[in-house]
Amino acid sequence: VLQLSVRYFSEAQIFESSTITDNTFVASSFINDNEGWLADNNGMLFHTSNSGQTWDSISITKNFLKFDFVDAVYGFALASEGAYKTTDGGNTWSSLSLPGYIGESLYFLDNNTGFISGNKMIFKTTDGGTTWTTIYTEDVSFFDYYFTTSSAGIAVAHDDEYYKCVWKTTDGGLSWENVYNEKNFFMNAVWFSNESMGWAAGYYDQGGLKYPAIVSTTDGGLTWKNIYLNWQIDNQGEDLTDIRFRNENEGYAISKYAYDVYTTDGGVTWNLSHNTDDLGLSSFYGTYKTLDGFHTLFLLGKNGNVAIWK
Repeated sequence: VLQLSVRYFSEAQIFESSTITDNTFVASSFINDNEGWLADNNGMLFHTSNSGQTWDSISITKNFLKFDFVDAVYGFALASEGAYKTTDGGNTWSSLSLPGYIGESLYFLDNNTGFISGNKMIFKTTDGGTTWTTIYTEDVSFFDYYFTTSSAGIAVAHDDEYYKCVWKTTDGGLSWENVYNEKNFFMNAVWFSNESMGWAAGYYDQGGLKYPAIVSTTDGGLTWKNIYLNWQIDNQGEDLTDIRFRNENEGYAISKYAYDVYTTDGGVTWNLSHNTDDLGLSSFYGTYKTLDGFHTLFLLGKNGNVAIWK
């Protein structure tokens, strides 16, 4: 298994940080570099149209776990009690009726076509959530999606038996083929910087202990290889929960605890975002739960903290 050396940098070198609430951000969605929404753990939605310079707040009385806006008015969301849709930019939300148990992720290509993960299945809509088609996934639960075209997409998953962690579709998500199944690898998130170059982030499991891992593709998701695996973690284990690239060279992956990494050379090398010897001294340690954005990246987390990589 590949092992890479790691250099240490400070997040403060690349991120500008501010605080906009006392609560914790748990979900986010940006439609471009300027406009996006954040949801905290106290039923509040925050909206910016100027890349985070100012924020407006909306009380929605729901605690969203994930949501996905496709434009300035249409958005879809998941909460513990169900799925929702907005047609007015997040001011009001109506519930959606799905044919089965709702999982942990959703992905919408536009205001009509999208996917919501279920328990070892996917629900697809082509009419904005009015009706749903159930797509079975070989007893594998999907965790994240990325479509490079309306028909070509990649999903990442957990499969404890056969390690089928990366899947590809070429027919708009009606059927899926497993394209990466390396033993003990589990992927949580996927991102593409163009139609060919993509990355998936998650962990490698060795004896029940998780080690942060990243795999990549250069052929649109047909083949994948491991490019990052960090063995140098403490005994609590660690996994990467999301990954984003702001261009073809600069990207960032967040972890659950203290092993965020970033790259400035297209994923050839990955740098820890702070020195592990001084984690307790870092104001960034343990604060982030959400990563979002496009050419501008946003790190969002505890105590209303928003850090921006412009």
